[in-house]
Amino acid sequence: MEGTPERGRLFERPEKPRELRITARDLRHLTNLARLRLATGAQLGALDGGSQQNVDRALLALWENGYVERPEAQAAYRHIQKGSRSLVYGLTRKGAGYLRRHGYDVQRRLLDGIDKERGAGWRFIDHSVGISEFFVGLELATRDRRDLRVLERGEILEDAPKRVNRIRLDARVSLGSTHRRCAVIPDGFFGLHFVQEEHESYFMYEKDRGEMPVERYKNQFGTYVGKKLLTYYEASRQRRHVDVLGIPNFRVLIETTTPERVEQMIDALYIITEGKGSNIFLFIDEATLAASTPVDVKWVSGKRERVRLTD
Repeated sequence: MEGTPERGRLFERPEKPRELRITARDLRHLTNLARLRLATGAQLGALDGGSQQNVDRALLALWENGYVERPEAQAAYRHIQKGSRSLVYGLTRKGAGYLRRHGYDVQRRLLDGIDKERGAGWRFIDHSVGISEFFVGLELATRDRRDLRVLERGEILEDAPKRVNRIRLDARVSLGSTHRRCAVIPDGFFGLHFVQEEHESYFMYEKDRGEMPVERYKNQFGTYVGKKLLTYYEASRQRRHVDVLGIPNFRVLIETTTPERVEQMIDALYIITEGKGSNIFLFIDEATLAASTPVDVKWVSGKRERVRLTD
């Protein structure tokens, strides 16, 4: 797609960028990108709550001056879609440096594959934007609520037993006739603080694109959904979340492509749990979630019950 007409117009910065003075709105865009990793202009606009035209204008100035990146791999996809998809942005090292100088903590790994490797693949970009869609929906659904507050990673891990650079749970699991130590790294991690009850619940979020086999494929040591479910399940039973993260509970939220795939995952879970199922897992398909919010929608539990995150 070297000849796509957008490439020069949208992905090559001008030699003389427009004048920029960082405003409170610009700072919000930078901090949101630091949290989300990659996000579309529409997602950043939804968080901003103001005019989308003003948001796009602010992002353009930030991009021209090198504070944010437009990953170049989106050019081919936008060409296929006739440019109908909102532009995707990520934080650059210059943008991260600005935030650090103003007292914000920015994880360096957020920059990997964005400005260091401008050719980051579209699959990586699409997956990251899908994760951002969940967290934008979560924030908007709880922003005006007085009874509920979202807890972010830094706040949750203040009392962790040791420094945590990456959310990761490992557990010893049984695979066939062997025992191995397996690990899972969720796509997202957050908590909900229930103000009146002074209670907190914690969640690992997984965005499933429907490409990984649910059941064992070729060999039991490969990657498949059932193995991931087993690792989360055993990590909970072995209380690895307490040892590693210092949290008393967690549930795993899995957003996948279709209701049929939800059922396949629950079937696999029933095999793992010898027919008992497990309420630490909550499943949802993309269309059902898109019609509601992460807080208001009824998820399907690992025991096929309909529950909300606040139940």
